[in-house]
Amino acid sequence: MNITLINKVFFTFLCLVILSACSSTKSVYNKIKPTKYEVPIIENLVDQKIILNSSYSNKTNYENKITLNNLKNKSQYQRGIIIIKDKIFALSKNNNIKEFDLNSGELISTKIINFLNIEFETIVSFNYLNNSFILALKSGIILNIDVNGELIWKFESNKILNTPLFISGDQIIALYVDEIYGISSEDGSLIWHENYSDLPVYQAKGGQLVNFLNILFFILPNNRVGSIDLDFGTENNFIFNEIPLISPINNTEDKIHTFDNYFTYLDEGKYLYTVDILTNDFTLFKKNIKSSSSNIFFNNALILKEGKYLHAINIYDGNSFWLIEDKNISQKRSIIAIRSIEKNFEIFLKNGDVLVINNKKLLEINNVGIKDIKSIFFKDTNIIVNTVSGKTVVF
Repeated sequence: MNITLINKVFFTFLCLVILSACSSTKSVYNKIKPTKYEVPIIENLVDQKIILNSSYSNKTNYENKITLNNLKNKSQYQRGIIIIKDKIFALSKNNNIKEFDLNSGELISTKIINFLNIEFETIVSFNYLNNSFILALKSGIILNIDVNGELIWKFESNKILNTPLFISGDQIIALYVDEIYGISSEDGSLIWHENYSDLPVYQAKGGQLVNFLNILFFILPNNRVGSIDLDFGTENNFIFNEIPLISPINNTEDKIHTFDNYFTYLDEGKYLYTVDILTNDFTLFKKNIKSSSSNIFFNNALILKEGKYLHAINIYDGNSFWLIEDKNISQKRSIIAIRSIEKNFEIFLKNGDVLVINNKKLLEINNVGIKDIKSIFFKDTNIIVNTVSGKTVVF
């Protein structure tokens, strides 16, 4: 073979190897290069205050915690336990209602549910009402069980239920894929029902529900939005129903919120709408607040987190309460919960960090001592933490 031809072939092969290596290096670089966080843009910073709650007055000692023994809760749904006075009730996969001591975390008793096999079900909702438990399963079944695990009543549907129940007075509100049911908490009978058939698409994480007095606002799992008068079980002629959503097919970044007489809708995690419920008029229409890594509503504020930045926006008019920048704020961890305590409020992150804020300043950063947090919720002065591994810890 001609030597020149061999050299050309070898040179071509060498070039291909080098280009491939460069491409691989670039690919690896793209995977490991750090995320760039944008500085939030503030259009109008005003001297206004976030309204605090008065329900929490004592600072939590994060050293004082109990772990519920012999309990694993890996459900994607948030509130897997119920606290009643000094007792904790939890539902386990092996058909047991477990009762724990709130002060020690020790198991007090176990009640067996004989009429249902929960092992092959997904628990969507677990509530306490009138000295009994309301249990909802993803298969569409809703059950009322007494404290001894005996069945009181049963409601069935052939549609998927993946939204936690909403209890209002003597009604239990259930959001199925494209339907809303008002169910009597006394006997499980159907009070009213509305159908919102649409595209056969639904959110795996379920829908959303908030209320103002007797008016219920919702996002269904099939992404339909609307409002209902709970007194009559009929659609409410509310301007919220006319919001021009960016994507009616995917609402995973959407959130709804009510505070005082205001209803707020966050569309695509980016556009903010606020309606005065009493006048049925917009006070804020499609306000572009820019995207954030995570966000959470709190009373009259929307708190945004982007890297080391925290930005608080007034939901009434879109003005900014404050912008905080601090290098000690974990950049990659998202907001998971928020509450007010004394004159401060606390923002909880997924890595266990607790950001304590007062008067537009970050005072300190504590940590609950738990990593890989899945959810946090509050009951009176208690903090309940669920981890990715299924552990439940109570402060």
